Amino acid sequence: MTIVLTPIEDIEDIGDTDAGLRSLETTAAEDLLRGLSKRELWGRLGWLDVRRRYRRTTIGPFWTSITLAIYVVTVGTVGAALWHQNIYEYLPFLVSGMIVWTLVSSIIMESCNLLIAGQSLFRSIRFDYSILAYALVWRNFLVLLHNFVVYFVVVLALKPSLLSFTALLALPGLALVLLNGVWVSLLFGIVCLRFRDVPPLVSSALQISMLITPLFWPADTLTGIKRFVFVDLNPLYHVVDVVRAPLVGRVPDAISYGVMIAMTIGGWWLTYAMFTRFRKRIAYWS
Repeated sequence: MTIVLTPIEDIEDIGDTDAGLRSLETTAAEDLLRGLSKRELWGRLGWLDVRRRYRRTTIGPFWTSITLAIYVVTVGTVGAALWHQNIYEYLPFLVSGMIVWTLVSSIIMESCNLLIAGQSLFRSIRFDYSILAYALVWRNFLVLLHNFVVYFVVVLALKPSLLSFTALLALPGLALVLLNGVWVSLLFGIVCLRFRDVPPLVSSALQISMLITPLFWPADTLTGIKRFVFVDLNPLYHVVDVVRAPLVGRVPDAISYGVMIAMTIGGWWLTYAMFTRFRKRIAYWS
């Protein structure tokens, strides 16, 4: 995430110049709770960053949606033939999966630069680090909403019956994804700030994960040990499944909800432990 000081200065209570000493006195729990309570601040930060990215463009963040639409139509046409799928079933499957994957991969990649980009800010003003994580997740959620336009166009054109009450199950799944996105942002932000070799490794791992996760191909095409390894043991599949399954007219597997809940509890426990231990060092890891 890039911190732009000029527009941020217009936001009240972003911090003060009381030498960052307050950040050393604040506990991790206070940082997380106080940062969450400043929803106007992190909401404004996220919105400003979306506007900055698409400054002087006519259609703004819808460029991401147009790119996604072109990608889905192109790859979907080839994929339907490659995996012998009905295109009326395959395109909604592909676009719903790519929408979730774009959200998840963007959060992970941007998390690596979360605290690196804000170093000059931390040294000059008092600041709750968690605000950056909330802003990052909020910003990517806004982009997700724009990308949903592509899903609705594809579904209305090919299979309108998918817009049923089952699709509403995507909402709790999306809530779980966003909740996990906050701890991922903080955890990766801390680790990548301390160890600068991690971001390239994360980027490479995501590229490989995109191919071995059932995004372009249905999970049912694998059976036996291959399905167990590449589907059941793949946490990214479950992250995608809790949102994608309802969007294609299917109730997510119970195991997907179980994995997501376990990830939420375990991830927040690990992140809180890391944040508690290393929070006071963040301003000095430059």
